[in-house]
Amino acid sequence: MTRCSAVSHPIRPFACWACLLAGLLAHGCGSVLPSQRLQNAVHLPVPTATQSLPSEERLSPQRRQEVYVLSARKLIPIAFDLQPDIKSSYQRFKSEAARYDFFVVSRDSLTPIFRTSNDFGESRGDETVTRDRGHTVEFAVEKLFFDTTRLDVGVGYQTDVEDDATGNHPFVSADLRYPLGASREKLERTSEEIFRRNELNDAQLDYIQEVRSRLQRALFRFHEVVRLEDTVQTLGEWKDDLVALRQRLEGSGVENVTSDLSRVDAEVTRVNSTLRNESGRYRVDVARLKSLCGIPLYARTEIVDEPFNPFVGATHQDLFRMSIDTDPEILTLRNEVRNAEVQLDLARRGQWDVALLLGGESALEGRGESDTASDWSINVGFEVSLVDPRVTGSLIRQSQANILRFSEAIAARENDIFVDTLEPIIRIETLGASRDELRANLPRFEQDYQSGIDAYFAGTLNIDDLLKRRETLWFQQDEIASLTRLVGANVAELCSATGKFFELLDANGKQAQQ
Repeated sequence: MTRCSAVSHPIRPFACWACLLAGLLAHGCGSVLPSQRLQNAVHLPVPTATQSLPSEERLSPQRRQEVYVLSARKLIPIAFDLQPDIKSSYQRFKSEAARYDFFVVSRDSLTPIFRTSNDFGESRGDETVTRDRGHTVEFAVEKLFFDTTRLDVGVGYQTDVEDDATGNHPFVSADLRYPLGASREKLERTSEEIFRRNELNDAQLDYIQEVRSRLQRALFRFHEVVRLEDTVQTLGEWKDDLVALRQRLEGSGVENVTSDLSRVDAEVTRVNSTLRNESGRYRVDVARLKSLCGIPLYARTEIVDEPFNPFVGATHQDLFRMSIDTDPEILTLRNEVRNAEVQLDLARRGQWDVALLLGGESALEGRGESDTASDWSINVGFEVSLVDPRVTGSLIRQSQANILRFSEAIAARENDIFVDTLEPIIRIETLGASRDELRANLPRFEQDYQSGIDAYFAGTLNIDDLLKRRETLWFQQDEIASLTRLVGANVAELCSATGKFFELLDANGKQAQQ
């Protein structure tokens, strides 16, 4: 230990150390959580309401006055914000994020410490007995860093009593252990961190898949409801045409009118039965749509069949590249590859465990025997050990396996995106063209039925052929409705494959903020 003369203002260095402790505390308590840094790297939409309505409200008939206007575009943010399974998956992701934060923060923590100690001692000589005691009060901060660095900084006050002599003085101390190179502890810590981060990434991917799946299913059901609504409408028009035909037939002088009236009545019954069945299916499918969207089941809905295709004019190559660049799953997998590469680099360099040890203590000028005196000490050292080759070997194999696993997962996802974007584009194009052709041809079938009525009352067409023409007209209308549903379903599938859902949700959130 080296002695030095007393300083003129001992409180100033003591105050500087106190400011350092306060700064460490402020920095440690105000840092960004690790999971938040990861989440910023892959943008994820968050439901505005993190908890569904309680059952007594969600299932209450009193909510009949609520009206939800649903189009294909408006349905997406509504289902995202209200769907319970999406909320459940998001909360699982948040739970894994909290677990990851606990793992990192507990190993990168800042801990205030209050220490107090009382020491008593006695030494005996041939003729003398010396008794001494010491009383120490210290406030310290222990800082653990995730790379296994450890820092302990403290300030305190010490009283030493030896027989009748008393010395009182403040003191400051610091100890640091800093790993150099790729230490074994750092390797193990990095390996465990990558494992924990992968668990968080898996929960994040599950959430992404849940959003895609639920929104796609909601859009599928929406287009099925639109189709059934159109079917109910066209069946109603068919029935009205048959009723009008019967009324006209009753006042006509057509031969065999009784037989023809019976034939028309049978057709009315058949169409009415189909209409009743389809109307029941429509009511059930509307309830299913509400359930898939998380809408209160007694609330009313207005279905708006507006054109929805955010991919108009885009080529397959454009959509494929856009999907690769923005797909959250690929972004997450790329991060995992980079993490595994870092782990591999550390493992290859981690043959030796080397750490720098630094320590120091300074007793400042005090009172009594410590008046006009102070002392300080500094120690420096190194700690070197050879890491068991089995440790580094296992980490190298683990890192290499993870790099290959995640790289292959990226390739598999790219293959899925290629097919999942190609098929819907082709089907939208082909099915849409067929639907447009049928729509353009529909007036011919309508005219064919109207001319058939004239021919029937002119006596040149029998009742069965006339009813067949009306049935053919309805089949054309129903085929148009079916093709429209298939086009919408493929647009929904393309939204899921390309990550368009997330872009639409992000755009909707920005509009809501404005």
